[in-house]
Amino acid sequence: MDATDPTTQATSENDLDHLVAYAIDKVKRLFGREDEPSVVVSPYRFNPLGAHIDHQGGAVLARTINQYTIFAFYPLDTPRIVLHCDSGDSADKAVAFDIGTTASDQNWARYAMASAASFLSFLPQVKGFSGLVYGSLLGAGLSSSASVILSYLAALASVNQLTLSTAEQIELVRRVENEHMGLNNGLQDQMSVVLGREHALSLLHMESVSATYIKDPDNIDEVSWVLCYSGFDRELISSGFNDRVRECREAASLLDSNAGFLGEVRLENRLEKNIETLPAHLARRAMHVFGEMDRVSKGAKAWADGDWSLFGKLMNQSCQSSVVNYECGSDPMVELRNIALTQADVYGSRFSGGGYGGCLIMLVKKEGVEKVKTDVLDAFLARYPEKRGVAKTFIGVAEKNVRLHSVSENPFA
Repeated sequence: MDATDPTTQATSENDLDHLVAYAIDKVKRLFGREDEPSVVVSPYRFNPLGAHIDHQGGAVLARTINQYTIFAFYPLDTPRIVLHCDSGDSADKAVAFDIGTTASDQNWARYAMASAASFLSFLPQVKGFSGLVYGSLLGAGLSSSASVILSYLAALASVNQLTLSTAEQIELVRRVENEHMGLNNGLQDQMSVVLGREHALSLLHMESVSATYIKDPDNIDEVSWVLCYSGFDRELISSGFNDRVRECREAASLLDSNAGFLGEVRLENRLEKNIETLPAHLARRAMHVFGEMDRVSKGAKAWADGDWSLFGKLMNQSCQSSVVNYECGSDPMVELRNIALTQADVYGSRFSGGGYGGCLIMLVKKEGVEKVKTDVLDAFLARYPEKRGVAKTFIGVAEKNVRLHSVSENPFA
């Protein structure tokens, strides 16, 4: 029988089997094939601490969760890609192009084009694929763009019998986003997805492009991650994201003539008296970045200690600084965050998606999860009733990293 679209089901602890089965069933029907496709599973991620500092050389705390890009594909013997999309506003759309093409009037297709074009730097003769891409929650500020790029790269590597190192995957995503998409972001999104671990927070080091893992403490069962998707999509290219990156670099050069970004500013030049000499808006950017670097360091220890009160406090401080010093919070996201602050069972909360849209991440006492899910969503919808049926709350369950998926059986076959 036909698979049922899993997005019609409640977003719950783990719908991976349904997502994979749905993609397999549909890609077979789309291309009239009986043989099994290959499948890439590429999780989304969030960063509980480390807001807007990866592009300034700051370390970031990250976690991969059970929201995904699923990409089911068949290899082609030619340098061509035939791609169907079954996600959001792009559902049931299709595109076909020769590898090396980078222009499209369909925004969703640009990611595949740019991924394939970047892949040419590894192989001058690249074989393509035909496939179906499916995302469980697009535009939610959970790095669905990095997730989908990594899924295309994994498929290209598989088709061309090439093994990409973690460093190569991370660098290829950077090229796609910086050189092809025009986004001046850092490496945290792709590092989060490539280096994710199921039972640990990843402490991502931007300078060395590596991760240290902070094992979940023995009392991890006392808390859950609850996310509220606002229904307002996150789109960094059209936001003030690039402006903020530029302002941080301006602040760095004024604090230290040898610094290209704030992470390179010498410690003696980071003193409050030095920051106060900057133009007011640049001083705020510097205060956020240096403060967030400190919060990440303290947060790593708090997580290892299972000190949920301290970790939540640091999340709240991070979000407040994002609004006041980094000036990135949109009205709906600030409203959502203010609602979370009224919840007794929420230790702390922070934007995901840069504050421009997407999700609010909440660290919640286990016994209060269902009440928080209901109360936060109800209060938000009372303010934004037009998002009813779109906004949602769900539990974020820890996941692994991007990978080719082994399919033992298709329950919808």
